Amino acid sequence: MQRALIALVFLIGLYAGALPWLPSAIADNSAVVLLYHRFGEDKYPSTNIRTSQLEDQIKQLKTGGYHFMGLREAVNTLKNDTPFPDRTVILTVDDAYKSLLTEGWPRLKAAGIPLTLFVSTDAVDAGSSNYMSWDDVRTLRSEGVEIGHHTASHMHMVAAGLEAALKDVRRASTRFETELGSVPTVFAYPYGEYDTRIANAIKAEGFEAAFAQYSGPIAPWQNQFFLPRFPVNERYGNPERFKLITQTLALPLGDLIPTDPLLTSANNPPLFGFTVEAEIKSLRALACYPSHLGKAATLNFIASRRVEVRFDKPFPKGRNRINCTMPAGGGRWYWLGQFYLLPGGQLD
Repeated sequence: MQRALIALVFLIGLYAGALPWLPSAIADNSAVVLLYHRFGEDKYPSTNIRTSQLEDQIKQLKTGGYHFMGLREAVNTLKNDTPFPDRTVILTVDDAYKSLLTEGWPRLKAAGIPLTLFVSTDAVDAGSSNYMSWDDVRTLRSEGVEIGHHTASHMHMVAAGLEAALKDVRRASTRFETELGSVPTVFAYPYGEYDTRIANAIKAEGFEAAFAQYSGPIAPWQNQFFLPRFPVNERYGNPERFKLITQTLALPLGDLIPTDPLLTSANNPPLFGFTVEAEIKSLRALACYPSHLGKAATLNFIASRRVEVRFDKPFPKGRNRINCTMPAGGGRWYWLGQFYLLPGGQLD
């Protein structure tokens, strides 16, 4: 379904400039955060990007008028509600696989593209040949790579429960303090899974922001502990999709419900809704796609600004999402992603 959506979005985008109901000007105060894991490890296509794909993406970024920003600077930009430069892109990598050191970072460093690495400390402590060592992490940090916090054991935090999750986070913080002399101030949820209790606890631990793993740009009106990242892998790393996602704009919202992504039998499917700011002149082209539905959901428009997304089929157990897209003009798209988690089922 996601492949069909991307194809549809790209095809419509070819004609977007000729459609009279598009916004007359692109409204933007957002940036795109990309999420990678492995580089050149072709045995793992769901988490890997081929080196040839990475080189093509670097070329697109360097020649496409993009602005690069470190993640901490991006978080400060969100906190201060200051505008992002147009086409701002931030690159992040999860899990400290060795292939970042040997394949990914040398190419990104040569291109002058900044990077943040989210580290789970147990994997580094284990001394596996597939993962970096602490000396490797220190080397990357000395070369300008920002280090982020990704727990100790890379656990399913919601499934483990709040007490166990916080114990794991604090254990990792101790290891960061020992090995790096400080604890990272930005956090990434393992598997992109969180709920409101987990997010509030991460904030209370002193982190400045936390990042998940679902599609959408970041923007100052979002909760800074629910921030999205576009995953990039072999399947979703082709040039057309890469151009599409790196040029997306956050749909400017006044509010969004529900705020908690955790589902139960009582609220599945969720009553998902949001209010779009008046700078977007028309919502006629908006479409919202639940990940399990195979088609667009029904949209109810209330007083022209309020959008209620309705569908009858419950989400299956595990991770789910809704992607809402709308042409922004100039071949670019507004994108709103929303993550949902129904406990149970296979999450790995």
